[in-house]
Amino acid sequence: MTFRYARHTTDLSKIEEFYTDIVGLTKLGYFQNHNNYDGIFLGYENSNWHLEFTVSLEKPKRIFDDDDILVFYLNSEVELKQIKIRLRKNNILLETPKNPYWAENGVMVADPDGCNVIFAIKSPDLTSTDNLTKTALEYGIKTWSELIDFVKHLPYGRNSNREDLSLVIKEGRGTCSSKHALLKTIADHNKVENVRLILGMYRMNHLNTPKIGTVILQAGLDYIPEAHCYIKINNQRVDITNSNSDIEKLTGDIMYEMEINPTQVGTFKVEYHKEYLKNWISENEIELDFDSVWKIREQCIKRLSE
Repeated sequence: MTFRYARHTTDLSKIEEFYTDIVGLTKLGYFQNHNNYDGIFLGYENSNWHLEFTVSLEKPKRIFDDDDILVFYLNSEVELKQIKIRLRKNNILLETPKNPYWAENGVMVADPDGCNVIFAIKSPDLTSTDNLTKTALEYGIKTWSELIDFVKHLPYGRNSNREDLSLVIKEGRGTCSSKHALLKTIADHNKVENVRLILGMYRMNHLNTPKIGTVILQAGLDYIPEAHCYIKINNQRVDITNSNSDIEKLTGDIMYEMEINPTQVGTFKVEYHKEYLKNWISENEIELDFDSVWKIREQCIKRLSE
């Protein structure tokens, strides 16, 4: 069975902006002038539900009750935190739910139509029998949200074996690659939806990556293209490289990003990064050769591990 929630509205643009930029839904499709209606479909690919909003010459005739609510269950605390950040940036004020249950267990706002929308957390249990999930369970990590919190607070550091993602948990450290590859793998094993592993190239400098100090500037460069892994949950970037990671600091400096699978955070990521750097050096007529730039980059990574 497929579920569709359909609603007549007055402004498709405002509705689309709210449910894509704030909620994180994807625009799945649209139609125009179908029996005098225009409409959009919002949801996630391969899900068995979606929202439909339509407009026509006839205006909506309705009054929302205080208990008329759309509830979106988030899988983790980090997702709720991201929602709150987007709400603040867009000056969307929190509302007080009429039902005490939602006041205790959710965050409520009004969408552009005035319909109440609640965000609550319902984190999936880790129930898979794969070895990575078993390792997490052995360390007392029982839910997806607990896993994200656990990994986020591990210090930055390279593992003794890049191919063994369980070492992130066992050795108590990890890089942007190993940490996010671990999360993506366990998410897939436990059917946590809408989690994607992303490889992004960004302009690494002393402003967006303060721990590297002035290493790049001292080499006469403004920045170095750095390969950085993170995840997207419900189409929103999430970086758990360490407890202070803030992907928003990098957003303006992201040059390119692509979706990868966990097996590509090793050799593929390194080779892709090196080729990207060689092209960057050539296209921008950088006076340093590749080996020199890569050495500078390694000095920066060393600083991040200190």
